[in-house]
Amino acid sequence: MNSKQNRISLICQIIENDTVRSQNDLIEKLGQHGINLTQASLSRYLKEIKASRIPDGFGGYIYKLPPNTTRQTSVLSNEVISVEFVSSNMVVLKTLSGYANAVSAQIDSKSLTPIAGTISGDDTILIIIRDGYSRTQVKEYLISEFQYIKNKFINE
Repeated sequence: MNSKQNRISLICQIIENDTVRSQNDLIEKLGQHGINLTQASLSRYLKEIKASRIPDGFGGYIYKLPPNTTRQTSVLSNEVISVEFVSSNMVVLKTLSGYANAVSAQIDSKSLTPIAGTISGDDTILIIIRDGYSRTQVKEYLISEFQYIKNKFINE
């Protein structure tokens, strides 16, 4: 998957999981994930994924994807290399180079109760676990949301 697919995947995730009212709003949200785009590039991507602005019922508009859009996030299943508990409250997830931001965005978008947050680099994600959750519970939460990591756990 090239970086264009990575950006499109993240754009789809943000539109599906957040309220996006404008292209500037979307550019800002992408920036929070380390993706910097020009408005022209974003416009092309939105056209490619057939995103449209629809009335939000309150006098404004929000971006939505067509109902039959194939989610780009499933493409990331081959990009995760391993998942490893490194302490009672930290998990390290390794990805192919350049994919950590997109995978981290997937994890953050789910707002899983045991996960306090993620920090991502180029190919590594640090997942911080809240106190009171066992490794087994965290593993079950992660697998229930991201089936593709089921066989990626090491040292478990």
